[in-house]
Amino acid sequence: MLAAVTRSPGEMVIEDVAGPGPARAGHVIVRPEAVGICGSDFHLFSGDVGALSGARDFYPRVQGHEVSAIVEDAGDASSVNEGGRVAIWPLLPCGRCYPCRVGRPNVCIRFRLVGVHLDGGLAERLEVPAGLVFAVGDLDPDCASFVEPASVAVHALARGRLTAGEQVVVFGAGPIGLATLIAAVSRGARVLSVDPLASRRDLAKRLGAEVVTWAPEAELNELAREWTNGEGPPLVVETSGEASVLPQAAELVAAAGRVVVVGMSSGTARLRPGAFPEKEIDVIGSSCATATDFRDAITLVAANRAAVTALFSHHFPLARAAEAFEFAMSRPLDAMKIVVTVN
Repeated sequence: MLAAVTRSPGEMVIEDVAGPGPARAGHVIVRPEAVGICGSDFHLFSGDVGALSGARDFYPRVQGHEVSAIVEDAGDASSVNEGGRVAIWPLLPCGRCYPCRVGRPNVCIRFRLVGVHLDGGLAERLEVPAGLVFAVGDLDPDCASFVEPASVAVHALARGRLTAGEQVVVFGAGPIGLATLIAAVSRGARVLSVDPLASRRDLAKRLGAEVVTWAPEAELNELAREWTNGEGPPLVVETSGEASVLPQAAELVAAAGRVVVVGMSSGTARLRPGAFPEKEIDVIGSSCATATDFRDAITLVAANRAAVTALFSHHFPLARAAEAFEFAMSRPLDAMKIVVTVN
């Protein structure tokens, strides 16, 4: 079968590789249809693996963890039917470590991600554990591939304890930031979206942001205070991956508020520790998603198909997967959500 193999940083080639045989016990064979490209893919493709968690045996790798697919061989799985469309929850936890024991497998210390630590969806066929395969009903392939990034947003807002009517500042209007916007608006929140690109701010406005802006820190802080009647937002979600945003978010958030950090970065930033006890804020990390978040994300995407469809900017065939990565990394003004079509 054909697959796009990342042999080493910056080197992706289309190769004929050995595919899976019949489904083994507890596994399902799928035919990937659409694979979304996201920022974590860039880290692996470019070699910036310092921003990635888990085991370090990255190369060579078939990437792709935002996967929609058709079930080819359901094996002994009863949760999906052959010929049905599915989305892949890409996280495989160990089930034994402390996070797994307390019900937080998304931060398993030995987790492995499909497309990062295990071969992923940029191949004509893929074998995955049956527990990672979720039926998506009548979702189209693009929307089904967006369930995974939507689940990251769902998990972030769960970590942030969002309630209806709250005002939320979301830093970053890339796919994860906009998924967070869609999820927050769907739950009755009011959102201020911050992004340097006018095109992304415009899209955020169309998707339901009450306020969109890009401004120096002092001006942004003043705007946010005015928007919240002088109190500051009770929830700030950082999805941009810019290290400098965390210190700003700690100063911006309301007293007793929450800051959720989603964006990955290997960078560092100076923080003023006094902001933590002064305002008694919660600063919360958010990683990937749980199976429950993934199921909720299917519902979220199904209820917001038009908004999700607006995020897809470019499609590339599997044969041009390397070009898709290079385009996404070099053309942020043009690229939003890029999809590689496989089968």
